Amino acid sequence: MNEDRRRVAVALAVVIGLSALVFPAAGAPTATGQMSAVTGPTTGDVASTDRAQVGSDALFAQTQVDPDVVVMRADVTESGDAVWTVDLRVRLATENETAAFESVQDDVEANASAFTDQFGAGMNRTVRSAANATGRDMALANLTVSASIEQTPQRYGVLTYRFTWENFAAVDGDRLRIGDALSGFFLDSESSLVLAWPDGYERTSVTPPPDQSSADSATWNGRTSFGPDEPRLVVSTGGSGSGLPGTMLLAAVVALAALLAGGWLVAGRLREDDGGEALDETAGGGGAAAAVDSGGPDADTGDDVEEADAGGDGDSGGRTEPPEELLSNEERVIRLLEDNGGRIKQQQIAAEYDWTDAKTSQVVGTLRDEDAVETFRIGRENVVALPEESDL
Repeated sequence: MNEDRRRVAVALAVVIGLSALVFPAAGAPTATGQMSAVTGPTTGDVASTDRAQVGSDALFAQTQVDPDVVVMRADVTESGDAVWTVDLRVRLATENETAAFESVQDDVEANASAFTDQFGAGMNRTVRSAANATGRDMALANLTVSASIEQTPQRYGVLTYRFTWENFAAVDGDRLRIGDALSGFFLDSESSLVLAWPDGYERTSVTPPPDQSSADSATWNGRTSFGPDEPRLVVSTGGSGSGLPGTMLLAAVVALAALLAGGWLVAGRLREDDGGEALDETAGGGGAAAAVDSGGPDADTGDDVEEADAGGDGDSGGRTEPPEELLSNEERVIRLLEDNGGRIKQQQIAAEYDWTDAKTSQVVGTLRDEDAVETFRIGRENVVALPEESDL
């Protein structure tokens, strides 16, 4: 067997199929006082080796096994259980390495228990140790294994273990406290740890600071040595101290917006009513007073004042029309025409309201169908006019 084929066969068939453990017993220190994410093989010879020399890097060196990437991800649920995915990735740089991994794929499909039994034995020791350390009942469930080849863009053989770690996180009211089952954990240089939380929760605190963060996860990359009280991650439905779950907060904001909108409309109508009464008073009283004050022989001056006070057709003071925001698109066009002497270019309408040409044509077409406006062309321009203003 050539060197490439031997390397992959040892890296996958021996490492994973015989006695590989991704986790040591939780809380069990190595000779350096750290927990180790052991991702390489533990053959009989290595098992008898002086443990002072066995960290994950030393283990790989002694067995000529070095997985290129190891990703451990725990998706914590609202109940505190965590669905774990452990991906062991080996780069397949040659045809012989690819053929060797395909052989491992066949072995996984033919006899998955040969892979899961050894892995499960090590994980059960880890879970029992974590249960003793945290005081919570824990169990391992639903352990499976699968093998695949991915092109991302380099070609990798991926052996994936999935399992449920029951009561992995502590549930404290609306909070999830995550990480005490991994106190003192050690990540070698090829490994990363992802702790993810469910929808509806927001991160409240985390230590140590993660290497990467997203809206629902924190990631630490090796080489990393967690302290005796690390990693620690707290998430809650109240987010960062708002006191309300996200859905309740959203409902409160919507209700407040509706209340403000209703108040604004009522206030607008009251202003309109007040404006109408004031107009009536002005027409009935102010105009008469102006007529009396005008006295003298210049009766036309008094008439002009009366006409102005009664409202006339001025642009600002006389009308009691609703605010522009309450008008329909068609009403807005009519108002614009009235403010521009009853005639305006169609392009000016589009520019005034920042409408597209299609929308402007649709609104003008509706008004034309209702005989509210007439349209015609002057040169290359479309002109919109009120009916009484359309005669040239």
